Formats: sequence, C-alpha cells, structure tokens
Amino acid sequence: MNSQLSRQAIRACAGVLLALCFSLLTCAAEENTVDLSALTRETQQTIHKEHNMTIVWWVPEDFWQAAMAASGDVTQKQIDKVIKVVHPYTLVAVVEGEFGPFGGVSYKSEKVIRDQLTILDAKGNAYKPMDVSEASPDLQNLLASMKPMLSNMLGPMGKNFNFYVFPGMTKDKKLIANAKAESNFTVQNGEEAFKWRLPLGSLLPPKTCAKCGEKLNGAFKFCPYDGTALK
Repeated sequence: MNSQLSRQAIRACAGVLLALCFSLLTCAAEENTVDLSALTRETQQTIHKEHNMTIVWWVPEDFWQAAMAASGDVTQKQIDKVIKVVHPYTLVAVVEGEFGPFGGVSYKSEKVIRDQLTILDAKGNAYKPMDVSEASPDLQNLLASMKPMLSNMLGPMGKNFNFYVFPGMTKDKKLIANAKAESNFTVQNGEEAFKWRLPLGSLLPPKTCAKCGEKLNGAFKFCPYDGTALK
C-alpha cells in the first residue's frame, strides 16, 4: 500500500470510526448502503460496573469497507487494497477505565488488558492476541497511524484505546468472526464476556413480517411481535 493510499484510508476510517463511536455523527441508512450507526451499535459493546467502564469494539472488515465508502474520498480499488490488509486478522479495540470520586479516570495499560484478553470461537477454542510485530507491515502502519488520531480527538481515553490483533481463522480454517455468516464468538476480557451472535443485521436486507407487516432486523428468524417465521 503506497503512502497516499494509506493516508486516505486512515483518514476515512478514523474519522467515521471515532465520530460514530462517540455520537459525533449521525448517518442515515439509504437504499443499498450500510447504516453505519446501526453497524457501530452492533459491533460495539459497553459494560458499566460500579465505577468501572469497559468498551470493546470488534472492527470487522465490513466496517472498514462501509466507513471508507461513506467518506467519498477513497475509490473501490483502494478500498479493496485496505480490505486485503485487514482480512487475515480479527481486530478488537478495547479501553477500560476506573472513575475516581472527582471524575478522574485511571485507565488499564495496553499490556494489562492484553494479558487478560482472549477470543473464543464458536466451538470454544481460545486465541490470545498476537504480538503486533507478527502482523503484516501494512497493518502495523495502519494501526500505528490510528493511535495519534485517537489521542488527538479523544484525549486520555483515545490514548488508552488500544487495538489488539487476533488470528482471522479458526483452527479448522474458518473465519473466527464472519459478520455475514451464522455463527458466534466471544471476546473475554478478564471476567467479563462480550459475545456476538452473527450475522449482523445491519449488513443484511431488512425483513418484513408477512403477518403484521413490521419491518425487522435482517438477522431475525422470527417476528418478535407475533412469532411468524421470516423468509
């Protein structure tokens, strides 16, 4: 990936990623486009526990695709090159902090979170984060460039919002986290479990209940209002 493409991709992804994460941008769904707000809600999970808060964001290749397409600054050919860079990996961003009595936040270090972080595939097989040096040079550059943007836009929280790189494939050579296929996986952060049931509805066409006419999430199998099976 040349430096110009790298800068365009990073700007496009970082801008949309951060804006959506912290509600600085509202993206409406249009025909044949991905609703980025809905996609963000489905890929981001937050746990508040007493004075602690943990945000875990699974960033699938589908998000990078949608974010860059929405920016309007990156061609499909360039998008394909970026997807080729992230495809071999499962990327997860995590920030965990403890709130003090006067609003100060103490964040866990990258290493502390790394040591307690694990991904479990649908069969329960466990995977630890890779050392970033084991990833491709292009992915290393992409993530390294995201870090100062996070810090500049979000201050201390952004500085402590770290990306973790996991293998993309299970031990039987299937994707650990395929956003468009029926499966599940779990990010285990210490004692806290963040589970995703797939596929993500925001990436599928919406379904309409034949009985009540309600427009529903594309991942639903049954209408939640009257139990009708959805085609």
